[in-house]
Amino acid sequence: MISKATFICILMFSLFSLHQCGQMDVGEIDSSTKFYVPKCVKRKCGFGAEIDCWCCHRDSSLCYYNVDDCVDDNNCPL
Repeated sequence: MISKATFICILMFSLFSLHQCGQMDVGEIDSSTKFYVPKCVKRKCGFGAEIDCWCCHRDSSLCYYNVDDCVDDNNCPL
């Protein structure tokens, strides 16, 4: 059985770690273990959100019906 003080320390460290992960911007990591962030993500769009489309990951206002159009667009930020 762990003591209350140990449990509180583990809990505080876990909460701090989760907070730091939430603050991290994966697009700014410069190392050999760089995270892959896709340029375009699949979403539902259109009137009633019934149509599949591809939107820019960083700017969800730019959406396309074809994934190639989204990837090739220079206005869609990485």
